[in-house]
Amino acid sequence: MSKAPPRRAPEAEAHLAAALKALGFIGDPELEESPARLADWLSEFSPGAPLSPLSLFDAPGQDLVCLRGLPFYSLCAHHLLPFFGEATVAYVPGVKVAGLGSVPRLLRELARRPQLQERLGAQLAETLLNDAGAVAVGVRLEARQMCMELRGAESPGLIITTALRGAPNPAISRAVGLG
Repeated sequence: MSKAPPRRAPEAEAHLAAALKALGFIGDPELEESPARLADWLSEFSPGAPLSPLSLFDAPGQDLVCLRGLPFYSLCAHHLLPFFGEATVAYVPGVKVAGLGSVPRLLRELARRPQLQERLGAQLAETLLNDAGAVAVGVRLEARQMCMELRGAESPGLIITTALRGAPNPAISRAVGLG
């Protein structure tokens, strides 16, 4: 999959250069292109970008669908530092089932905006419930949070959040590690 070229943001570059200078990041030739690189990177996180529609197909039944080990990379909305990890998504379809590629694409698109881990899981679960018509959904996110590891507590650790939506379902609870 090819990546779109970064959006140039000269105004953002100028502000970032001024901020780095104000913080004392001056004199190192390796920092010369950093404002442009940072502006390009931040422009990849688009808070208002529309989500791709889910590919939906007639459901062959109402058996549990579970996807594990889905990687995601996001940006903490509070500190603008990365968090990343793996997702488990389990759902019981209604009359439609989401195409298998739709779930990781939805996760990636939701993660590519400033986020909170808890909100990311909730948005993923609610989209599957509402847009795919799932009967029940469970999302488990396991992530490393750089805002916890590089500042504040300065401690590594795996943060686990779980979002359950729809009808209670023991199979979903087990799939996301709650039962």
